[in-house]
Amino acid sequence: MSKKKICMVGDFSVGKTSLTQKFVNNVFSEKYLTTIGVKIDTANVGHTKLIVWDVAGRDSLSSINASYLVGAAGVVLVADGSRPHTVDDLNDIWSTVTQRIGDVPAVVALNKADLDDWGVGDDKVTEFRSLGWDVFNTSAKNGQNVPELFERLVEKINA
Repeated sequence: MSKKKICMVGDFSVGKTSLTQKFVNNVFSEKYLTTIGVKIDTANVGHTKLIVWDVAGRDSLSSINASYLVGAAGVVLVADGSRPHTVDDLNDIWSTVTQRIGDVPAVVALNKADLDDWGVGDDKVTEFRSLGWDVFNTSAKNGQNVPELFERLVEKINA
């Protein structure tokens, strides 16, 4: 079984930890706990053991600790679909990723698809797809597209 490190990156409070926990342990918690530094989990996808690095979020006052990205075979870019600025921030986050580790396979999780105040238009999805990113509307709460998100990233990594 091959081992592949992936990183979950995005702004604070977009659901990186919740998506990871839904995928790895099939659990969801309403409690918000800020990730300090990085949290590491593992999960098997086919013949690949994923080492999932849930990297602390970023905001206007802090950036991603780029040293956590080193060695990543792929990246999940996570945004909160009910907070459009977190979607717009993915381009800056991707710039940080590519400066540190180059152009690696990436997928986009537009998280919190279960909420009514969705703010992601088709134009943004089209833009992301033009960058070669597969885009998934996800919900860590109900599990919508969570396995598919990680399975697609593994496919891209192993291609």
